[in-house]
Amino acid sequence: MIYEEKTLKDLLMTIDNNRVVMDDNFRDIVMESMLAHIGSLDPVLRDQLIYSKFVKLIGDSLISQRKMASIFDTCLDQDHLFYRIGETNTDSVFTRSFSSLVIALILTEDSKTSFIDSKKIQEITKTILRYLHEEKDTRGFVEDKGWAHSIAHGADMLAALVNHIHFPAESFPNVHKAIQECLLKGIVYRDEEEERLIFVVEALLERGLEQHVLNSWIKCLSSSLEKEQVRDGQALFNYRNKITVTNFMKAFYFRLKLIHPNKQLLECLESEIHYWFKKSFSRG
Repeated sequence: MIYEEKTLKDLLMTIDNNRVVMDDNFRDIVMESMLAHIGSLDPVLRDQLIYSKFVKLIGDSLISQRKMASIFDTCLDQDHLFYRIGETNTDSVFTRSFSSLVIALILTEDSKTSFIDSKKIQEITKTILRYLHEEKDTRGFVEDKGWAHSIAHGADMLAALVNHIHFPAESFPNVHKAIQECLLKGIVYRDEEEERLIFVVEALLERGLEQHVLNSWIKCLSSSLEKEQVRDGQALFNYRNKITVTNFMKAFYFRLKLIHPNKQLLECLESEIHYWFKKSFSRG
């Protein structure tokens, strides 16, 4: 049984979480309905009710590992994280984006319970990286429908993955590549998406990423931008990428000053930011 949207909305607005826990059958029906409507176009139902209830149920360990594993697998499937992947400016993005948030919640919760083993984490890593590569709808806030925010939510999911105890260090370069791809989608982000990607880098640093490796990646990111401009000239796509990359570097610079004030790393960022400023605005 799956509740219709209006019924589910009315139910979630009045439900008591303790009742959900005490009645397993009722709780399961509600959660199945929440998954079925995870991409609802009603922002109150999707964001304030469905997502917030998942936060409560998962974050407070109010559901079994078996059920959490089932929800996890569902959110990763073709009808959720990959629902009509590749579309732009359509409503399918809400299903993908809010599925990624639930995946992030479960990965974070699994740090306490560890029902996801290292072999599965390797498979999930490939899936999440593929999602970030294939996601084309980069909108943030959508008028009358609320937050799409696929890149920001994808960044949250990726950060939760990196923070997982079984995430393999050998996948660090693939995470760098995923961040770079998100920054080079030919869009100037309007709703702090590039800043959410910084949390992924912070997670890498917490997991032991060496500073010199991060320095090399920053230079590689700048080099990739340079190669685009040499190849395609001052195309609008490249112009927007330049803005996004330099916005990311500026935000990252000030964030690092607070959490990881490494002199060489800050100097590396300063150098790249200054280079792109001179390249863009020098006269003669």
